[in-house]
Amino acid sequence: MESPEPFIDPRITALLAIDMQNGFCHPDSRMEKAGIGTANQRAIVPSVLRLIELARAHKIPIFFSQQVHFPEDVARSRHRIPSHQTKQRWTPCIRGTWEVNLIDEVQAVVQPEDYIVEKHRASMFFQTTLDAKLRMLGIEQVIVSGTTTAFCVETSIRDAYFRDLDVIAVRDCIADPRPHFHEDTMLKVEQFFGAVVTLDELPALIIPTDEGAAARPMLGDVLAEAHG
Repeated sequence: MESPEPFIDPRITALLAIDMQNGFCHPDSRMEKAGIGTANQRAIVPSVLRLIELARAHKIPIFFSQQVHFPEDVARSRHRIPSHQTKQRWTPCIRGTWEVNLIDEVQAVVQPEDYIVEKHRASMFFQTTLDAKLRMLGIEQVIVSGTTTAFCVETSIRDAYFRDLDVIAVRDCIADPRPHFHEDTMLKVEQFFGAVVTLDELPALIIPTDEGAAARPMLGDVLAEAHG
């Protein structure tokens, strides 16, 4: 199968780095102590750093999300069916704790021009200013990375797609403590929500900036050709 033509226009693309936080990646986190595990999340950190570097090289704006849970969240307490936090008997990234912070490796590369999006539910879009900022920047495509695949990443991907954004999920820059959940989400993205690529494949898919948006092929045509 021939490689698809480049379809990612850096002038209308943003990078989402979802929840690269102590609460989901650090070996001393509540997630690790609860037996869920953080090894898979830590394993993608070098790749996420490479992805951030690639985005900067192409002047692609970068959005980091920070999950923040309120211990006194009365909205969650109204659930009659147990919430996911109640089912798992622990809550990550509680407001005011070190778990909220981005992991040191990621925090070290955050620049003043980057965007930090605080969120209180799984999706990076739900009741945040992300959608407005993307619209103001003229963003039509999002490259997605981060944790965890089946929950915060997948819900953010769905919300991006429902806003008519092209979604490019970078498989080896996304992680879940349960590998089968990760693979299930990647299959759903390929089937419904966008494109799944590897970090090594990504550079060749970025349109040189001198070609312009008018010259870019439609993502649907590119994928149909690639799988034809």
